[in-house]
Amino acid sequence: MKITALFLSAALSLSTAASALTLTPAQVYTMPGADTQFAAFLPGGRVAVNADNGILILDSKLRTTTGFYSLQGSIEGLAVSPDGTRVAAMNTRQWTVWDVATGREVRSGETAYDATLAFDAQGALLMLNDGTLTRLDLGTGRRSDLMGGGDLYSVAVSPDGTRAALAFEDRVQFMTLADRKVLAESPLTEEPGVLGASFSPDGQAVAVRTGSEALILRAGQAQAVSVEGGEDLDPQDDSLLFLSDTDLLAVSYGEAQRIDPQTGRASGEPFMLDADGPLVTGPGGELLTLGGQVARLDPQDLEAPATQANILPSSNAWTGAFVGNVPHAGLGRFLNLGSMQELKVGGSGRLDTFVAQANNIWTLRDLNVAVRRAGVTVNVATLDEDGEYGTLHASPDGTFAVASGYYGMALMNATTGKLIRKVTAKQLNVEDLHDALPTPDGKGIYVIPHEGNVFRYDVATGKQTLAFALPAGAEATEFQQSAGGTLAVVYVDDNDGRRVALLKPGATTAFKTLSFPDSVRALSFNPNGKQLAVLTGAAQNALQIFDTGTGALLTRTGQFNTSTGLLAWSQNGQQVMVGSGLLGKPGSVTVFNVK
Repeated sequence: MKITALFLSAALSLSTAASALTLTPAQVYTMPGADTQFAAFLPGGRVAVNADNGILILDSKLRTTTGFYSLQGSIEGLAVSPDGTRVAAMNTRQWTVWDVATGREVRSGETAYDATLAFDAQGALLMLNDGTLTRLDLGTGRRSDLMGGGDLYSVAVSPDGTRAALAFEDRVQFMTLADRKVLAESPLTEEPGVLGASFSPDGQAVAVRTGSEALILRAGQAQAVSVEGGEDLDPQDDSLLFLSDTDLLAVSYGEAQRIDPQTGRASGEPFMLDADGPLVTGPGGELLTLGGQVARLDPQDLEAPATQANILPSSNAWTGAFVGNVPHAGLGRFLNLGSMQELKVGGSGRLDTFVAQANNIWTLRDLNVAVRRAGVTVNVATLDEDGEYGTLHASPDGTFAVASGYYGMALMNATTGKLIRKVTAKQLNVEDLHDALPTPDGKGIYVIPHEGNVFRYDVATGKQTLAFALPAGAEATEFQQSAGGTLAVVYVDDNDGRRVALLKPGATTAFKTLSFPDSVRALSFNPNGKQLAVLTGAAQNALQIFDTGTGALLTRTGQFNTSTGLLAWSQNGQQVMVGSGLLGKPGSVTVFNVK
């Protein structure tokens, strides 16, 4: 999907030791695979759903008609006004309300740490803010406190805005919002987390789940009904919903169980649904399954295949690399972004992690490590479970790779396709490992231990030597090394400051320390090692490129849809890839030209 080449780089004050760079987006690519967790129904059979950071309006056949992409980061809440004219969404940073008909932003603001989002019957926005439920008139902007007094933990509101379930530290209440009449109340055995709730069609009952229990509260009934197995239902990932006033369904990972809403007991045998995520119900008995796709289920035949399935566009990618200067990316796959043909990188099934250097792509699936080199995939090693392997790092030319886990590391060679050495945390005399990185020549391994300084392990002798002396109270989290031997170490200091230390070959102290106000998501040296790209979680200028020799900032840019860890250079150093679309537009991957 081609976009206008908008020049994003601002003029910077740069060191005279380095030449400035410019970054321009050459291409933004969109691929399917968004994760959908929230949905709300609109008039005419339409549905508002989230797709990563986007809010999409789907028609009655679940086809996308409109998209809003101004929120940065994954959606944490979604609501539609009772009359269907407004849609609101929030993430951890911001909330926004849009006019559905025009797509115009109505109001937005900063999200509170405990925020929830809903509409009342009059179309005012309801938000939980520091333990108090507030009401915001969208026309006037006037805000008023409704209830809670700082003691509310979570709130869920019925789609028509008339009823609410409120969770406090030790109890949950079911009430009418207009007069704040408590219809039912029940004590809680544990402090609640996020509150999940489903209201019966007649408005006389609500089924709530807190993460530690599930209860059915009914108007005028003194004692709540405990749901069998409710302690295993997650408030967000699982479902407990009324299909009718007398039919309650519990769903977890596609396994469904009917529940008698009068007794809370299981009714009949469990059965499987064509679903991989939460379910939502709408007016008239509509039933949608969310997760990897949005699709309709037949309420009269729940075990029938889902229909009208729609896999929504993703706003990010977490696997990707340039292969022969051609960008490849995906969600657990490597798709040629020009042809969308998949590049097989060895094995099948879930890809745990990967690392790409030069044209070599190393992958870890379960305990199997493979490398794709010169167009051929070789299975290199099958690791043992004791190491709890979960990370991969490769040398700058991709020849050597280290798989590491809490309790061990393994060095491998792509040229020979062999495992060179396995070392346990016990042999290293450390509690556990946080990361491991091979030296360019494969003769050593840099190690970040659970505590203490970064050290170098000599493969031939087993000798350990200091590699980077961390500041007092600091903790290293990740590192990379350039073709020229410069080591970049990410660490968090004792004041929670994010830093990247640059060390010349053989040095144990940094010649330059880079500071960042937000998390450092990824590091990547360009192929000749002269430039270091740093991808952060910042709302603006998330992508920054530095001169490796001096540490001077060369350029910065980027407002991305989501925070991503995918950052890769082309082999010619003329492009860099970020695994996210640009804020305000659909997109999964952005490729920048570097000049």
